[in-house]
Amino acid sequence: MSEPLLVGRMGRSFGVKGYGRVQLLSDNPDRFLGDIGECFLLRPSSRYRKGGAAKSRSLVLEDARDQSGTLLVKWEGIDSPEALREVAGWEIFWEGEDDWVPEESDAERLDDLVGFSVLDVETGRIVGTVSGYYDRPGQDLLSIQSQGGQEVLCPFVQPLVPKIDREKGEVTVLWSIVGTSG
Repeated sequence: MSEPLLVGRMGRSFGVKGYGRVQLLSDNPDRFLGDIGECFLLRPSSRYRKGGAAKSRSLVLEDARDQSGTLLVKWEGIDSPEALREVAGWEIFWEGEDDWVPEESDAERLDDLVGFSVLDVETGRIVGTVSGYYDRPGQDLLSIQSQGGQEVLCPFVQPLVPKIDREKGEVTVLWSIVGTSG
């Protein structure tokens, strides 16, 4: 079984029937809307943990809708704003097979790049490894573990990441600019 995929973060309640806002963290724009009846794993985020050790929960998606640009979800068994407060701020993970393919032929899935070697475009030498990514509303960032052991963040844009070789497992970056941030 593959590692669960982070797809969202639970927000505050919306209305009185247990619906809650979700910050979508998935490349799939139809995530949740097409997953009614599916099970998701919710884990407490260390950013929002309020004392005590909360345990992860598997919840079935009862309903999802787009409310004027805001994604709303309803979980089975969570029928009030008070019940939803228990999981507010928690990260939402998809445990099933992630078979979504972007419509754009040149689109890259950032989670597929984790573990790739990072090469400097100017010298061709290995400068690190892609250790993760940050999916941000304004700009996605690659997290690169440099040879020196530091995390270096690289905006995932064509001028800074001009080449990706999936067969070789390599990402080429403009290290003279990116490497100075670490």
